[in-house]
Amino acid sequence: MPVPIPYVAAYSNELGPAESELCLEWPANGKPPHLAYQHPRPDDRDSHGNLWVRMTRPGAEELGAVRFDSMDPLRQRRCMEELLCQVCAEPAEREHGTLFIEWQHENEPPMRPNRITTDMPPVCPTCLPLSLRYCRYLRDEKSVTLLLVRKSVLCGVSGTLYRVDPSLTQWIPSGADAYSSFNKPRFPGMLAQRMYRRLHGVTVLSMDPAS
Repeated sequence: MPVPIPYVAAYSNELGPAESELCLEWPANGKPPHLAYQHPRPDDRDSHGNLWVRMTRPGAEELGAVRFDSMDPLRQRRCMEELLCQVCAEPAEREHGTLFIEWQHENEPPMRPNRITTDMPPVCPTCLPLSLRYCRYLRDEKSVTLLLVRKSVLCGVSGTLYRVDPSLTQWIPSGADAYSSFNKPRFPGMLAQRMYRRLHGVTVLSMDPAS
């Protein structure tokens, strides 16, 4: 049986936008300029106004090599917004809750189940056993934790930060993996690549699919 390919997995020939595609957009209300695309599209921004990275597959319709250790930004965003399973892209929410997978790394403080913010989309009960069987990151990693979540809310995004150059003509990358909360004003120079949910009503479950 071939190894299932998760819906959110990235591919080697999917590329982000060139910096030449970006521009400064000056709001009519006199606020500072914000990052935009030269040729905007309706789905470039989420409901909080964050600009999202565009992914393209230049010169080839076929998929490249699967990057199991990386997520495609736009497929990750869709799964988080709609609570879809990261493997099959079907609804993951059930009457008793939604399953999420998290990691407790050695250099991090102990996980507090009801204060978790995650960028990992949920997984449905059908795809969980497949994930545990085929995903080497779940098989080999001893710090994996399975969570049953009663409620989760979208809470922010992360991505690359850009700053305006002294001539006020272009954006220059100034930071990576910056987080922007939906409860605070968004960064005008952020290109979002991940969406986050805050988990509430969390129960830690066994990772044994037979239990």
